[in-house]
Amino acid sequence: MKKKEKDKLFDNLPTCAAEFIKLVIKNMRYRNKIRADVMAELTAHFEDGLKDCKTDQEKEQKAKEMVADFGDVKLLAVLLRRAKKRCRPSWQKLLVRSFQIIGIIALYVAIRITYLTIGTANVNVNYIDWLNNLVKVNRPEQENAKLYYDRAAELCLKFPSEIENKLLVCTSKGCGANNRWLTDFNDFEMEHLVKWLNDNQKSFEALRQGSQKAYYWYIYENPKSGPKPVNFMSLKALKPLSKYRGVARGMEWQIIYDAYRGKLKDALNNCLALQRFGMHMQGQGLLIEQMLGIAIEALAHQKIFMLLEKQDMPVGVLRDFYNKLENNLSDEKPVMDMEAEKVYWYDLIQRGFTDDGKGNGKILKNGLPLGIKDTRSSITRFFFWGYPDRREVTATVDEYFEKTAYLLNQTPYELHTGRKSYLWDRIGSECLMLKLLGPANQKIITLGWRLKTGRSGLLTSIAVILYQKEKGNYPTNLDELISSGYLKNLPMDPYSDKPLIYRKSGGSFILYSVGPNFKDDGGQIFRDGTGRAKTWENEGDTVFWPVPKPQTRRELETKRSK
Repeated sequence: MKKKEKDKLFDNLPTCAAEFIKLVIKNMRYRNKIRADVMAELTAHFEDGLKDCKTDQEKEQKAKEMVADFGDVKLLAVLLRRAKKRCRPSWQKLLVRSFQIIGIIALYVAIRITYLTIGTANVNVNYIDWLNNLVKVNRPEQENAKLYYDRAAELCLKFPSEIENKLLVCTSKGCGANNRWLTDFNDFEMEHLVKWLNDNQKSFEALRQGSQKAYYWYIYENPKSGPKPVNFMSLKALKPLSKYRGVARGMEWQIIYDAYRGKLKDALNNCLALQRFGMHMQGQGLLIEQMLGIAIEALAHQKIFMLLEKQDMPVGVLRDFYNKLENNLSDEKPVMDMEAEKVYWYDLIQRGFTDDGKGNGKILKNGLPLGIKDTRSSITRFFFWGYPDRREVTATVDEYFEKTAYLLNQTPYELHTGRKSYLWDRIGSECLMLKLLGPANQKIITLGWRLKTGRSGLLTSIAVILYQKEKGNYPTNLDELISSGYLKNLPMDPYSDKPLIYRKSGGSFILYSVGPNFKDDGGQIFRDGTGRAKTWENEGDTVFWPVPKPQTRRELETKRSK
């Protein structure tokens, strides 16, 4: 209400009444509209009380009495304000309460966010150096095969553009393993293949030299220099690993070409070098390295089976190769190891928590992913101060990798029959990031067991073939191979916890694992819609010998007609 309107409203009132009304309105401290209404109501009240007064003196005296009847001005203002609030519509009350609640929540959130930003992480451990010390141990520098493998990667040329598509298609379909060899290459394609292989000889020689070294360890480097340890998340030292794949693929084609030309010893020696290349990267370092090592050794196994199938190897050549292969596989280093993976988690912890100097500290905003175990807990822990401290999260990480190491040593059959696979769902349950990691680690560990089973299948297949060449007949059972000195131990199938299944079959033999479905399907393999054999599927067995071949068109048509 404007000043002129207020003065006009008080024209008929004594000065004491007008001043009293103004003082009450001032002390209400409420919205202007409500105060204007109260002012009009009080004015009307005084006017009604003074209407019977004849003179100004009577009005003045009566007004003073009415003012005295009202009592304390501040108390009256408070009472009037409360009365007006009670008279508000329900929707208005609800709206006000809602804003009040939102304001309280916003204030609480601001307090919680402030709490999470108070303090700083003490980044004082360089985990990249820690990782280097872990994989290097006390090994002599001159025995590190990495230097040779890096040289091989630098010297290795990519597939020639003229036949790149041809090589990629053959690699994906397995030219060397499926009776195709190089017979479907025309003169133009063969010319470029030979030139490419010749240009890569220095690369292949460096790989062979590296495979003769006793050890291998990767050298992890900080992408930036400075006084503080670099964030492990920004580690870029693993980039050369991608080139290792190119070297392995190049050696694969060298093996196929050597076999095609009848240079059996060269092909076998290159298979051993390729296998040793893969084995070097296993059982240490980060999982990406170990997985690459598994893939490279599996490729070497495939090429060896190709040579066994396609070449009638002389006894002396086969015996020499078998001894070298057995020596390669005598290395008891594990295929998979998770120790180095903890580096990443320890680095996250030191960057996501404060450090009280006693191994503990409170969580910071960067550590929030480590402090929740599911979507629900991310909310409840934020509002109810339920985040774990540094010591608790470190204990969770240690427990996760301890249990993973335990599961790593359990055969697939033990996990299946002992119903221990549920442990994958429980480990790391207090940390959502670790829980999400469980299924991936489970698959990675499965790759390790497949490789170990493949080793047993390869060694046993060669032992059976060698036995037949030297004795003129196939062994009756695997025990006969042991008693004759061809095998040192029974080849165990981790998918049954029994020996691999062997039996004579039509002038040859069959050797297989029951595979991931944990049941004996009689040596029947699973095939996809195109007739290609698919190993390690949840259907059928994993057959090592005879080497599975794709079905012919007639076989496919017969199968479909059924």
